[in-house]
Amino acid sequence: MSVASLLRERVRIERLVASDDGYGGRTLNWSELATVFAQVEPIYVGQSEREIADQRSASAGYRVRVRIRNDVEASMRVVWKNHILSIHSLHEQGEILSILTYEENI
Repeated sequence: MSVASLLRERVRIERLVASDDGYGGRTLNWSELATVFAQVEPIYVGQSEREIADQRSASAGYRVRVRIRNDVEASMRVVWKNHILSIHSLHEQGEILSILTYEENI
């Protein structure tokens, strides 16, 4: 099976960019680095109790596979459908970059 046949989802890779706010400070905004085809696979779903204001918290982990890139860093995030996924780690596997991500408060 070819790599291309596995990459059926569209994801957006975003990086945090600082810009001048016009008042001597800086604002942080997410900016698109690239939109690419990917394979997105859920790998963990968990729930826990939070002690603050009796709120429940949940998290989910995903493995996002894309064609190899050298411009993706752990400080970035992946947006898939309505999910904002923080990058935990990056692993190169031949032609594929495997990105381990997590989503909190789902």
